[in-house]
Parts: sequence; C-alpha cells; structure tokens
Amino acid sequence: MKKVIILVVLLLTTMAHTAFAEQRGVFMEFHRKINPGKNMQVNRAPMRMPIEVVYDSDTHNIKVTGEKGIEAEVFLYNANGVLESHSSTLNAEFSVLESGTYVILIQGEGWYAEGEIQM
Repeated sequence: MKKVIILVVLLLTTMAHTAFAEQRGVFMEFHRKINPGKNMQVNRAPMRMPIEVVYDSDTHNIKVTGEKGIEAEVFLYNANGVLESHSSTLNAEFSVLESGTYVILIQGEGWYAEGEIQM
C-alpha cells in the first residue's frame, strides 16, 4: 500500500511540475516601410504575415518561425536597446538567461515587425 501511495505522490508531483511550464505567443506589430517621397495615404487593414514568435518560460527560449520563402533578419534587444542576439534567417531560436524586457525586431524587404516580451 505504501508503494502505491508513493507512486501516486510522485505522479502528481511530476504532473504539477510540468503544469508550470508555459509557452506563450508574442504579439507582433507588422508595418510597411514607407517611402517618404511618396505621399499616398490609404486606409488599409493591418499586415498579416505567417510568422510566429513563442517564448517558453521553462527553457527560457524565444523561437521565431515562419514559412519558407520569407527572407528576413531577426534582432533581439534588451530594455536598454542593446543588441543581445541576431539571426540572418527568419527561423531562429534565442536563449535568454536574464529576466527583464526584451524587444524582438524582424526586418524584411519593405516591412518590419516589432514585439515585446516581459520575462
């Protein structure tokens, strides 16, 4: 009987530990780069790009994924504006060891996206 109780306690402890691991999506604002020489104001819907940014609080990783064929660079800045990491390709993964606020900047040809993560 003691073995069963110990086994149940271990199982519940393991389940409780994995319940705290959290992956959350990062809201990214997409913008078109505007040519200042052209003054064309048109009300349009916000840009939609097949790009996903996810922060995993258990492993402290930020994962940026997108469809093949999208060429972009990814930059990770800390709260002071200092460049922490860079990737020349869209599909990238960054490890972050310190807590704080980080800004993700994704730059493509004719567009860019910004998002903020609080850790």
